[in-house]
Amino acid sequence: MGGGHQTDKDRFLAVFKINLVVFIAELLVGYYSGSLSMISDGLHVALHLFVSLVALVSEYEFLGFKSDNIKFWSAGINIFLFFPLAFLIAYEASKRWASPPTVNLGPTFFIVGFLGLAANVYTALVLKPKRDEKHFRNKNRPILYVHMIFDAIGSVIVILGAIEMSRTGSYIIDPQLSFVLAALIIVGALWMTWELISGHDH
Repeated sequence: MGGGHQTDKDRFLAVFKINLVVFIAELLVGYYSGSLSMISDGLHVALHLFVSLVALVSEYEFLGFKSDNIKFWSAGINIFLFFPLAFLIAYEASKRWASPPTVNLGPTFFIVGFLGLAANVYTALVLKPKRDEKHFRNKNRPILYVHMIFDAIGSVIVILGAIEMSRTGSYIIDPQLSFVLAALIIVGALWMTWELISGHDH
């Protein structure tokens, strides 16, 4: 898997294209269904778009900056952006907690949910190092790799939550899951910070 992506440029571009499709689908379905957890995951994917685009740009040298410096600081900026996103999701969830709206859970919701999960798994495999690859040349790549793993977990949470809401009719699960997703984003950001500072490779 991912054998056709020989360079980091190829990998980052592939991640960007895949997440663009997922972002549009999740945002449309999230607003249509009224699901904050799906919208939250869509906003998370929107950050994927920015992160992968910054990672792609970091492959080039410009304005006299060294390539390694660009890679390091762009990776740091990418990580920082996860914290305000988590705050935004948690803030919106707190407003819905007292009176959660009805969530319209149809077949399209689950199709898009599984599409997001499949996209996360695939992009994680694209970014994962090969057996003979000891070091990541671009620090953005292990950060994206960890990010996709956490987002795959988030997609599973969204799907399982939707199944439980369909079964019980309890829509407070939606803001509860949004808090879980916000916490997951924070944990992922902290892990990615450790990856960046320590230089540890998978």
